Amino acid sequence: MEGLSSLLDVLVVGGGPSGNNAALKLSKLGYSVTVLDWRQGLGDKLCTGIIGRECADLYPPDERDVIHRARSATVVAPSGKVYTVVKDEPQAYVIDRVSYVKSIADRAARAGARYELGGRVTEIRRDSAGVKVRTGGRDVGKWWQAKATVIASGFSSPLLSMVGLGGASRTPFMLGCQAVVEARELSGTEVYLGQRIAPGAFGWLVPFSHSKALIGIVSRQKLNGHMRGFVSALQDIGKVGSVVKEEQRWGIPLKPIQRTYADRALAVGDAAGLVKPTTGGGIYYSLLSGEMAAQSLHEGFRTGDLSARSLSSYETRWKSVLGREMRLGYCARMVYESLGDSQIERLLNTLLGVEMQKEFLSAAEFSFDWHGTIIQKAACHPQVGKVIASFGPLVAPFLVRMAGIRLS
Repeated sequence: MEGLSSLLDVLVVGGGPSGNNAALKLSKLGYSVTVLDWRQGLGDKLCTGIIGRECADLYPPDERDVIHRARSATVVAPSGKVYTVVKDEPQAYVIDRVSYVKSIADRAARAGARYELGGRVTEIRRDSAGVKVRTGGRDVGKWWQAKATVIASGFSSPLLSMVGLGGASRTPFMLGCQAVVEARELSGTEVYLGQRIAPGAFGWLVPFSHSKALIGIVSRQKLNGHMRGFVSALQDIGKVGSVVKEEQRWGIPLKPIQRTYADRALAVGDAAGLVKPTTGGGIYYSLLSGEMAAQSLHEGFRTGDLSARSLSSYETRWKSVLGREMRLGYCARMVYESLGDSQIERLLNTLLGVEMQKEFLSAAEFSFDWHGTIIQKAACHPQVGKVIASFGPLVAPFLVRMAGIRLS
């Protein structure tokens, strides 16, 4: 086998948040790790780059990577009515995603991880002796070998089926679309709702620098001119100026893949479908899953057992932390996707009214990072639940399901 590397402990395929964090934790534990990524610039992936306070506490960004501290957000209803949500302390941080992800890679490299960039993984083979991974084409390729691999190569990765984790193609997903625009007067994050903006989802305007902003929409439905219409509408009212960087699109999974572990292989982050179904945010879940994967691999190495049965502890780990959140988030998404604009207006008027904001947003369980408790509290609240129930039989099964999902 041409160009075969020496035997490593772990090959990580993908240098995003999850892959880099797995590499960092494993390298700190003394394992030989190589990260393979087809990009020359790590972290350069479409993303709004928003992390919550808890994520920032656990995985702190460098001060230079924080673009904006968000203690408020503006929600614009389909009718144009504006609701402002304000907290005393920052709840989220807009970060320079490229620099943030690269900083994790830099730490992993200092801990001993090796980075091989610019070669796309085209084949993975597994047997009882280990894992072999090819980068490049048949004539110019190189083979890498390791005892185990972490698949961190993004949503709908074809590499999943190569390690026995097929089924990503059947995972429900949304399509995100984002551009960069001039926005000199933008003071905070703005969220736009309504069928004209993004059917079943939302649009956003997020400060990116003192004079620029990220503008985008996301939806499970086909986006046919919605982005152009959204940008034009905000240009017409003087909210944004010219487009600085043209729109780009990417897929966002809404559910985990059927199984995230196999013999000598684990899937993490977007590749595993570990994303918030409510907002599509994936950075925090990616970082957590990378760390959990490292913990399970460490246990497998210690016992000399890297079988699927042994590595199933990884799925047990992430389900214990993220499972409830993802089930509740998906139910909430299904409810929201069934609503028309007039129903969205009624829900916002109830949920974001002054008194209800005090009850929900001042509660200790309110968190940018964890939505499940607030979702369930809202669904079971006499006033909010009554409004949601009035939307008809389409939402009833999801209300029952949300009420029945255990909090622990």
